[in-house]
Amino acid sequence: MSENRTTLPGDRAVAYGALAPSALLLILLVAVPTITVIAVSMQSVGFGKTSGPFVGFNNFIWAFKSRDLARALGNTFVWVFGSVALEMILGLGFALLLNKTFVFRGIARAIILAPYLVPTVVAVLVWRYMFHDIIGVMNYILMEIGAIDAPMLWLNSQGTAMLTVIIVAVWKFFPFVVLAILGILQSIPQEQYEAAQIDGANDWQQFWRITLPHILPVFLLTALLRTIWTFHKFEIIYLLTGGGPVNATTTLPVLVYLKGFVDFELGRAAAIALLTMGIMFILMLLYTRGLKWAESRQ
Repeated sequence: MSENRTTLPGDRAVAYGALAPSALLLILLVAVPTITVIAVSMQSVGFGKTSGPFVGFNNFIWAFKSRDLARALGNTFVWVFGSVALEMILGLGFALLLNKTFVFRGIARAIILAPYLVPTVVAVLVWRYMFHDIIGVMNYILMEIGAIDAPMLWLNSQGTAMLTVIIVAVWKFFPFVVLAILGILQSIPQEQYEAAQIDGANDWQQFWRITLPHILPVFLLTALLRTIWTFHKFEIIYLLTGGGPVNATTTLPVLVYLKGFVDFELGRAAAIALLTMGIMFILMLLYTRGLKWAESRQ
């Protein structure tokens, strides 16, 4: 039975009035800062100032010519895709393992998810002491088992600094991937696996034909979220290495901080921040296309 509804003259005004606070808050939190950054990027603004001489696109021209930006961009892609790839692989593996029935499964799940609950600053400081070249437990263990002959400069060597920060990021955030994938794994009907076993399908065939199509949209969405969050992640790298040694771990967010609050070049820092936002937007579009493709396969 259908019900006819008539729109009263005041309904539209009530709707706009209800949406107005949220719209105003969105403008204050998003639009105003974005417009401010765009304005600052076209000026030569020093520290402690709110405006400066108008320089047009000179800050962007400098950014495209800067070797610092080129190196930071390369470091950012290594940092982001190295971290996210390992997080997704480990997260998928542990999720598949924790989805099985075994003794103390609840305790195992709690242990796996524990790193995600630790505050980032606390986790980073603990790992910083663990990687210390003199008092760190990492060097001690590796020397005890004979893997190395002398202490390694994990955080002070250009060859190991990026690897170190990636290890810390993966340890801290792969439980989020486990949580996301484990949730979708538990929603897959067990009857499909039982039917596949009756047809003689092995574990790999069951994973490829049943598990993967179900988890692929969530897997790609989780990868998108982790890419966005890792791309602008600042505190892990800054607390561990400060962007060093010799800019070996300087990513785009760290470079924005260094340009803005160390070199006091807020205009150039704003230009780099806008370029970073543009790169993130392109990555988001690529992931969105992949997500639509994955959903179309279901």
